Amino acid sequence: MTMPTPDWQTDDGSVQLFKGDCLEILPLLPNGCVDAVVTDPPYGVGFRDKEWDSEIPNWLSLARSAAPLVMFTTAPTTQWDYPRPDWVANWYRPASSSRTTWGGFNHWTPILIYGNADLRVDTINLHAIANAYPRGFQHPSPKPLRLLEWMIAGTSGCVLDPFMGSGTTGVACVQTGRKFIGIELEPRYFDIAVARIKGAIDGVQPAERKAGQLSLLETT
Repeated sequence: MTMPTPDWQTDDGSVQLFKGDCLEILPLLPNGCVDAVVTDPPYGVGFRDKEWDSEIPNWLSLARSAAPLVMFTTAPTTQWDYPRPDWVANWYRPASSSRTTWGGFNHWTPILIYGNADLRVDTINLHAIANAYPRGFQHPSPKPLRLLEWMIAGTSGCVLDPFMGSGTTGVACVQTGRKFIGIELEPRYFDIAVARIKGAIDGVQPAERKAGQLSLLETT
């Protein structure tokens, strides 16, 4: 199968970005072009009444066909909406302002793993304030760069993010020398991802690190 034409890519093809629906693009990717899928898909919990988070798309079977390893975040209550994983890792995020269904605070996020991830430990502790994006960041639910760096550390080869959003997985891949394929449906977020990944290639510090992340609060 011939690789579809990316909407943006680096001159050497090490980063290829597609603007469109991952459910349509994933089946077009040639076998063997992806070694791992690392992503942050819609949780299906109606995040801030956003339409894109009203349900979980039927994406996992396509991702598992594309790569031998799939790792992704989801909500504590929606992890059971997926088939039984090979393992569940944990992102512990003290000081988070996210709420539970009964009004308390939610300070952890499950990471479902299908396949073998080469993680030294299965928990990462990232202080929510220390790893916050700057006020006004143009995406409603960005994940910390350190989280994606930690997740892709358990992979090798080419990493695919079918829900690329603002491109944090791509930035992490550029900074760690991995090939990256990203897919994003929303044109506005696609453009943000392109700009951030270009910046990473040019050696520009990501926005969240400019905001002054506190590395002493990051532990694994």
